[in-house]
Amino acid sequence: MAPTLYHYLPVPMDKKEQGLGIRPRYLVAAAVAIVIQVILVTLLVLYAVKASSEACRDGLRAQEECRNATRQLQRQLTRSQDSLVQAEAQAGTCNRTVVTIQDSLEKKVSQIQEQQTRIQEQQTQIQEHKTQIQEQQAHIQEQQAHIQELESQVKKLNQELKKLRTAQEASSTQQKNSASSMVVSSLLVLAVPLFLLF
Repeated sequence: MAPTLYHYLPVPMDKKEQGLGIRPRYLVAAAVAIVIQVILVTLLVLYAVKASSEACRDGLRAQEECRNATRQLQRQLTRSQDSLVQAEAQAGTCNRTVVTIQDSLEKKVSQIQEQQTRIQEQQTQIQEHKTQIQEQQAHIQEQQAHIQELESQVKKLNQELKKLRTAQEASSTQQKNSASSMVVSSLLVLAVPLFLLF
């Protein structure tokens, strides 16, 4: 077998150096990029931790403030509920007192109405008694006038009697007896209505 000869074309030295120099540059660039990324990531993590810690503090402060506000609101709510219960109790007592006062007022009104009806009845009775008294007074006045008339008639009769007695003294005893009997009878006639009136 014949020996084979390998013949390589001569390669310039610049190209060989360039081929070997490309790889380290990429490595350095990659390393620099990785370092920069690590630095950025660490800075980002530190900033995030710091921001989150501040946010946590703010959140805790806000949570504490909210708790305090809710406690105050709960206290105010319990106070308002207590005052509401007291107001309801007072309203209940006021309603009871109003009911009792209304009952007593109704009783007093009914009593006043009964008293007014009694007073009206008594006033009507008084009016009736007044009219009866006026009628009796009028009747008494009529009777007094009638008595005065009878008294005047009796006086006239007495005067006539005197005249008759004086006139009949000279006459006979029979005439005296008849005249006296007539006077007695007339007196009896006048005396009977007087006794009936009294």
